[in-house]
Amino acid sequence: MKVDTHCHLDLSVFAEDIDEVLCRATQAGVSECIIPAIDPAHWQKQFTLARTYPHIRFTLGFHPYFLSPLLAKYAVDQLISQLDQTIQETLTGQLKTQFIGVGEIGVDRAIELDIKIQETMFVEQLGLAKQYHLPVIVHHRKSHDRLLGLIKQSGFTGGGIIHAFSGNALVAQAYIELGFKLGIGGTITYPRGSKTREALLAVGLEHCVLETDSPDMPMYGRQGQRNEPAFITDVVTVLADLFGVEESVVEALTTQNTRSVFA
Repeated sequence: MKVDTHCHLDLSVFAEDIDEVLCRATQAGVSECIIPAIDPAHWQKQFTLARTYPHIRFTLGFHPYFLSPLLAKYAVDQLISQLDQTIQETLTGQLKTQFIGVGEIGVDRAIELDIKIQETMFVEQLGLAKQYHLPVIVHHRKSHDRLLGLIKQSGFTGGGIIHAFSGNALVAQAYIELGFKLGIGGTITYPRGSKTREALLAVGLEHCVLETDSPDMPMYGRQGQRNEPAFITDVVTVLADLFGVEESVVEALTTQNTRSVFA
């Protein structure tokens, strides 16, 4: 069985056929789907999906890409207070066993939002994860240097997943030494993903977990299609070929790795 550690099933693009999407995922051997958070409006959609489908897990947090509209209305401390309260309520509520971490949080240099505000939000959310002994799901774009520095400076040791990892072996090893697993998705299915594939070979399959980032990050050969958890089999196939092992080995080890993150 496989776990899709990153799929945004709460987005409206899945609203009309979520039953069919999850059925195809199950048929493809996906035993669990983890929905990372975007913003408070989507938190409510995550709660609804988790109540309906017991094999769905979720995290809570503020995605950097969607912060600007929120920061136009609220101060950073107000947003963090809202997240803190929601985490407390969720940890003591009906969905406590399905709530497994803080995320998707991070720093994104490809967006216009001031980098210092992004870093403040990231560090504050790391603080909540540390307070509640939760792992994190980390978003990056052109920001490995800052993320690694901020994680070290914050003293956060709860680990988590580096979503959509792309980078060289040195960057990969730096995250691993901080207790993180590498989220591996559609990027490695493309010919241009050779640098990331080389990095994975250097650090080993024991540091990888599977993800699709549905509905985004389509697999090679599926460009222009909505991505979905069932297509995670494409990632498994590439990893099995890369490491020279059976697909069942990739499935078992990446599932074990996921369990170790969200113990």
